Amino acid sequence: MCSARGARTASCGEGRIRYFIRSVEAFSRLICWIAALALVGMMLLTTCDVVGRYIGYPIKGTFDIVGLLGALVAALPLAYTQMLKRHVAMEFMATHGGKTVQAVTNTLVCLLGIGAYALIAWRCSVLAAKFWTVGRVSDTIELALCPFVYVVAFGCALNCLVLVIDLYHVFAPAKESAE
Repeated sequence: MCSARGARTASCGEGRIRYFIRSVEAFSRLICWIAALALVGMMLLTTCDVVGRYIGYPIKGTFDIVGLLGALVAALPLAYTQMLKRHVAMEFMATHGGKTVQAVTNTLVCLLGIGAYALIAWRCSVLAAKFWTVGRVSDTIELALCPFVYVVAFGCALNCLVLVIDLYHVFAPAKESAE
């Protein structure tokens, strides 16, 4: 347990931060696996629909379901992809500048990303609430749209958390590499 004494308090705070970072990373990994399962579901459904059409029994609502699962496949892996640094980055600024230029560039990118993804998450939440209120459903099989829009908002919000962690790493790199 953390005590109120000097060095132990600092190490306790760092321990909580490390625990939070590990938790967000593990959760992002889990969410990415859910997106992978959604992708497998899209492939299986599309394959079954093509075979079904060939023999005269298409699957009703395939277009709706594949489109909605596509939103999940696009939004859920955002945080994990950011965590692995697999998004498109400005390599020139990051590799040709000094430490200060890199820190400023990383800080600006993190802040802009947090702002953009927070805005997207907020607006998706507003849209999902509106869909819930008016009862908006998909065209063919009348599947409620609001849960899928909420999941997109969740994926963007989780990406914001990963960007906050990245911003933390910009300002505390020595503490993390010393462990």
